[in-house]
Amino acid sequence: MRKRAIAAILAVAAVVVFSGCGSKKEMSVDEVSGRLLKEITYQDELSNMGLDTAAMFLNLSDIDIKNAAIYETSGWTAEEIVVIECGSKEDADKAKAALEARVAEQKVNYEDYVPEELEKLQAAVIVESGNFAVLSVSDEPDQAKAILAEYQ
Repeated sequence: MRKRAIAAILAVAAVVVFSGCGSKKEMSVDEVSGRLLKEITYQDELSNMGLDTAAMFLNLSDIDIKNAAIYETSGWTAEEIVVIECGSKEDADKAKAALEARVAEQKVNYEDYVPEELEKLQAAVIVESGNFAVLSVSDEPDQAKAILAEYQ
């Protein structure tokens, strides 16, 4: 009888331990952008930019966007945060491709303008998770990856 009780306790403990593994937070535009903004140190001040304006330079016109948060700097640094919730996985694929194109374009722009920023752009974090696409450009890419890993 005692062996059965111990086996039952061990089985319950295993279920509790393993059910916690792999559980991820549900991604939200406000939460993820807020954490990236607050938990990473930026060299320049980031300002929230409207989706209509951002859609033009990010080339998002053919993507179904449900919600987005886009933070840009004055332009002296390449730092930025883009968190996009799309209408479908296919749209998230397109958004990720647009973010990759954005980083490639910024590398060209900053190459002569402020070459010190190329290091940030080389380490840009671009993540697609479900219907979300996220870009983080900062001096702390590992911190951005750690934050985003909680939602993947």
